[in-house]
Amino acid sequence: MRNLPSLNGLRAFETAARCGSFVLAGQELGVSSAAVSLQIKSLEAHLGKKLFVRKGNRISLTDAGEVMYPKLAHAFGELSEAAQVVRSERRSRQLVISLLPALSELWFLPKVIAFRKETGVALDIRVQEDPIDFEREAIDIRLTYASALYAGYRHLPLFSDVAIAVCAPSFWSQYSDSEGTLKNVPDANLIHNNWGPSYASEPLWSDWRRETGIGDAQLSDPGLRINDLSLAISAAQQGAGVALVPSVLVENAIASGRLVSPSESVLSMKKDYVCVLPNAKVESPTVRLLLETLGQSPTRT
Repeated sequence: MRNLPSLNGLRAFETAARCGSFVLAGQELGVSSAAVSLQIKSLEAHLGKKLFVRKGNRISLTDAGEVMYPKLAHAFGELSEAAQVVRSERRSRQLVISLLPALSELWFLPKVIAFRKETGVALDIRVQEDPIDFEREAIDIRLTYASALYAGYRHLPLFSDVAIAVCAPSFWSQYSDSEGTLKNVPDANLIHNNWGPSYASEPLWSDWRRETGIGDAQLSDPGLRINDLSLAISAAQQGAGVALVPSVLVENAIASGRLVSPSESVLSMKKDYVCVLPNAKVESPTVRLLLETLGQSPTRT
């Protein structure tokens, strides 16, 4: 116990391993990337092991780092839970909910309005990209896509989904075909959504074409690229083209006639949407009520 490494060094390592970057780790910790690198070098010297392979601005875990990271992430998760228990005594009727931007308006907002009316629970809702820091930001629950960034926390699947092609009725009237293959839609009118640097599993038009056998997987035109999913859906509603989007996010728009899904072909999403939370929070009555509103049974793991 007397020869424990520096807590700052351990924190720097855990954050860099989770973020995959000294720069992003520094932003999360409020220090420079050079300071993160220095703390990790000090930790490596203490342990007598290399934890990262450094190639320019890119880093990857060594074998020693891969052994150490899950245990350390779990330990910090336990510390976060301890802090959350104390905080919950102060605000037992308030929930701090963090969620991915794509889930906010189209899927989450109607559910949370109903939850608020039914329970009267005070809510602090934060729309954030991954990764978030449960402890530093006092987050009770995180709603996101996939969960690999949150080792040491409880992961509850919310739903699986498929990506579907959607467009405005007026657009489909112009480019329709009887089989619904989108063969008349120019590549220039395909709307692409880039989910950002943390993801490599968002639905792509090339994957959709390859999976369905419809059209050439190689696109002849880059089309319209938007890095916000809600905006991509709005662009489709306004007739800009056809967007490939998770079906759960456009159910209401299709039901109301603002969008149509002209093709029966779908692309399975590679990951689940998930709820991530500290283990201690699963037993909170307020959290359990929210999970039920979201269609999740708190007993599932």
